[in-house]
Amino acid sequence: MTSSYVQSALQTLLFSNENLDKAQQITSSGLKIGKAADNAGYWSTAKNLTSEGNVLSSVGDALSLGASKVDTTYEGVSSAIDILDKITTELITGYEESTDRNTINGSIAALKKNLASVAQAASFSGDNWLLNTTPQLPDSKSIPFSYKKGADGAVSLQYLSIKTSDTVLIDSSDPSRGLFTKATDADTLNPNGSGTPREYYLMSPDGATPPGGQEIAISSSTTKEELDDMVAVVGELSAKLKGLGSSLGTMSNRIDQQQSFVGALGDSLNKSVSRLVDADMEEESTKLAAYKSQRDLAVEVVSMANSFRKSLASLFQG
Repeated sequence: MTSSYVQSALQTLLFSNENLDKAQQITSSGLKIGKAADNAGYWSTAKNLTSEGNVLSSVGDALSLGASKVDTTYEGVSSAIDILDKITTELITGYEESTDRNTINGSIAALKKNLASVAQAASFSGDNWLLNTTPQLPDSKSIPFSYKKGADGAVSLQYLSIKTSDTVLIDSSDPSRGLFTKATDADTLNPNGSGTPREYYLMSPDGATPPGGQEIAISSSTTKEELDDMVAVVGELSAKLKGLGSSLGTMSNRIDQQQSFVGALGDSLNKSVSRLVDADMEEESTKLAAYKSQRDLAVEVVSMANSFRKSLASLFQG
């Protein structure tokens, strides 16, 4: 009594249920390839690309950390340059005999404290390039700025370095290592120098032994020649800071370029993975609706066949 159309309806029902379950799984996960059994080749390739993307993400984090250190140091240097300009202005004001040099010196002392605060605040993640308090000073500071991928797939970072002798402004352990705390010979800054050293230092760290020479400060007894020397020394310090700022700006620019490249490469990897394993949600939604209609139609056919068979059975029983 089993007709061919009932068998066909049952097969359609089983087939549509299987396809419906798969379509529902794809639409809920958004993945057309969620496991190796779906497509081993695509799944393996996608996993490799995903792993490489994770490495790139870590590289990007390292670059961001290095960029933050450089930017923090640059901001400190920029602020220090502005303060040095103000110190120069105060020193030039001291040339006027009618001025109150004690008041001017008080202003210079306050500016020096601001310099110390700037150097102390220019710290990121516990690393301060402008201030040193340890007996041992490393030769250089290094930050990652790019990465290199070998033929075997191994990734290694490449680093940019800058000499600490160029970055340390205040050294409380050894003042001779800090730009502001070491002595500078004003005679060497004068093209017509006498050959007799005249050393000046900008400031002395708290608790540290002052370096040799004279501190840049003025009083009623300060001579014009001493003011000339002090202005020349502060100008030299400012020039060195501007050179440091230029170097930091170049480092920051190179890191930014690498960050943009790593970010673009990461986006490309994500798109590649998406093309391999992500489902076309519009297409899958259409399939889901079609499979539901196919299942409902098959159920209706089977239901009609069952009703017909029951009616026929009743007729023979009667």
